Amino acid sequence: MSEVFKWINITNGVKSVMEDYIEFTEHVQKMDGLQYGLGEAKFNMDGTPFKGSWCNAQTDGPAIRARVILKYITYLQEQNKDWEWLVKIVKRDLDYVADLYGQNKHCDIWEEARGLHLYTLLAQKRALLEGVSLLQKVDNKTANRYNRAVKGIEKLLPQFWDDKRGHLLTTVDKSGGIKSKQSNLDAQTMLAALHHGIDGNDEFGVGSKWMTATVLQLLRVFSPLYPINEVASTEIDGENVPVGVAIGRYPEDVYDGVGVSSGNPWSLLTSGLAEYHYRLATLFIRANSAVVSEELSQLLAWTRNISGLEVKNFSSKIMMGGSTEFRGLIRYLMEAGDLYMARVSRHTAGDHTMFEQWYKYDGFGHGAIHLTWSYVAHLAASRARSEIIDYLR
Repeated sequence: MSEVFKWINITNGVKSVMEDYIEFTEHVQKMDGLQYGLGEAKFNMDGTPFKGSWCNAQTDGPAIRARVILKYITYLQEQNKDWEWLVKIVKRDLDYVADLYGQNKHCDIWEEARGLHLYTLLAQKRALLEGVSLLQKVDNKTANRYNRAVKGIEKLLPQFWDDKRGHLLTTVDKSGGIKSKQSNLDAQTMLAALHHGIDGNDEFGVGSKWMTATVLQLLRVFSPLYPINEVASTEIDGENVPVGVAIGRYPEDVYDGVGVSSGNPWSLLTSGLAEYHYRLATLFIRANSAVVSEELSQLLAWTRNISGLEVKNFSSKIMMGGSTEFRGLIRYLMEAGDLYMARVSRHTAGDHTMFEQWYKYDGFGHGAIHLTWSYVAHLAASRARSEIIDYLR
């Protein structure tokens, strides 16, 4: 979302793009006869609801819509322009979220499983909190209602950590959908932290021990799963550089981009790995300190062993900003993120065309071409990296 706003701001297109978006949002909100209400997940290009087979409802959608418009409201406030007319649009979606956040019959972001999903709950929590921040100044009654919903979501979240498996679960209280996903280990959990984390250090943020443990599990599972991961380097600007592991959605995945066989690695998820490492570094930079947990130590050691990156063992559990050891940790996290950026570069066409997936045997693009999410994920990682570069100068 931030990447899109940054781009349309550069092109002086914020107003026209957002007016189109808001018009369609209101069109959806006021549409009669939607079987799944505001959680309807798919529409035809002419704005009519898709009537084919699809996993509905997806209740992360209204939360994300609200966050987009809330961000636009902030933009308008900074420009000293009228924004009050947007409040009713935001409230329609947030009212919907506040009414049904705990239901277990809705679909996950891959449109495959029904239950309570970590990604969806974190999206809803973030949207409600941002709604509270705005509405407590203009509609305190509604703000209090949204706060109560946030408290309700927070009571649901602890069950997503599985101590025996050592990673965060994607879905709990399942009520339908695919049955093959026995591991309940899914890269969308990492995306939840990147997209909707409130505070990098909370239990579901980028800096949490639970999230770090989950990222390490993803790397361990996907490293041997795809033959392209046997290639450990690529050429960039005439220089041979190491590449990181390409990851997919979840180990039991059978969607291959065009049909059903066996899953492939995804571009946007591998870019997400890069962003995760960069965001962890920027979290430490902003705090001017770092706590090296056991989980982070294991992630650093695994990355060092798999990639050959030269890095010292970090002897201190707590590092203060500005120290040689702290700067070394920041640099190493950046270089670790660079491994995954290099992997994306290796499988991206010379004209920068991106695909949804890479064929796991030869690395060529597979599935949806020019998937917006693939490009935005790479831009988000690049933006996070730029903050580290500024610090290390």
